[in-house]
Amino acid sequence: MRILIVSNMYPSKEKSFAGIFVKNQYLTLKSLLPKDSFIDVFYMERKFTTKIGSVFKYVKTFFKFFPFLFRRYDIIHLHYFFPLIYLVNLYKIFHKETKVVVTYHGSDLTKKVNSKNQYQLKKLASKVDCHISVGKALGDILVEKLDVQSDLILPVGVNDKVFFYEKTKKVYDFVYVGSFVHRKGVDLIIEAVKRMNSSISICFIGQGDYLHEIEALVNKYSNVFLYEGLTQQEIQKILVKSKFLLLPTRNEGFPTSTIESMYCGVPVLVSDIPQTKEQVFEGENGFIIPVDNSLALLEKMEFLAKIDVIQYDEMVEKTRTYFREISLTGVCLKLIEIYEGLNSENN
Repeated sequence: MRILIVSNMYPSKEKSFAGIFVKNQYLTLKSLLPKDSFIDVFYMERKFTTKIGSVFKYVKTFFKFFPFLFRRYDIIHLHYFFPLIYLVNLYKIFHKETKVVVTYHGSDLTKKVNSKNQYQLKKLASKVDCHISVGKALGDILVEKLDVQSDLILPVGVNDKVFFYEKTKKVYDFVYVGSFVHRKGVDLIIEAVKRMNSSISICFIGQGDYLHEIEALVNKYSNVFLYEGLTQQEIQKILVKSKFLLLPTRNEGFPTSTIESMYCGVPVLVSDIPQTKEQVFEGENGFIIPVDNSLALLEKMEFLAKIDVIQYDEMVEKTRTYFREISLTGVCLKLIEIYEGLNSENN
């Protein structure tokens, strides 16, 4: 069985967080597949660019894919539906027997599918052999946007060999892990930091649009810390030293940073959207605040910074029990089962 993973998200020097879960899946699948199977990966290079630069980046990607048209794969697994579904569809013109699996992650549906392209994308979606949504709420959006049902709800998986609980001294009250972009609500955290009590410590881990603003906070406040380009192992070491993870996001598929945090025994503070409400149970493994509200974020942060030690320790124990079933290995074994099932249809 020959498998090709296609993704427009994959880690790079500039964007070390971009699609790390795709890389993790690829490497884990490679280690788990039978010896007579082969897996390859094609991805778009991630860089910080202008709008014109983004167009050039996609054009370059299409040309780079050209040699793959002459290689035979039994399964193509596409991460992020739009826009690389066009490449996959082109491949299918030459290799009709190849089965296509798509994992939908969130913004590939919520932001990229619109009234201008919806009709065409529905047609392309109808040719997909297996639809995977990373969360239940996203599965509903898939029906709404592309008129197809999820065959499976399957998150990307958490590497429990990397993200695990360690009892250690807490250094940070809050930590944010991910891209510094508007969609993730990083601007709300910045606004809250400017107003908050100086005794509350917060750590930012990542890269992106708000980097310079966060650097200014670090230079101004002794309680704000910044780390760029960390490995997942290094992130784990900071997570276990943090009381709470922050994710005041405006839009998600099924966020992975929250689940990684829970594997480390760190409760989360998230915004009130359907995707995070699938993960967070108020007062047990985290807390939920209104969307797009920096004042509500600040008030909850100030409250949680003073949380009772016994109550917090009880939360930590509960947090560690959530989502153990979606380890990276478990998810990849399920994917192999899907690949083999689809491949058997051709034999």
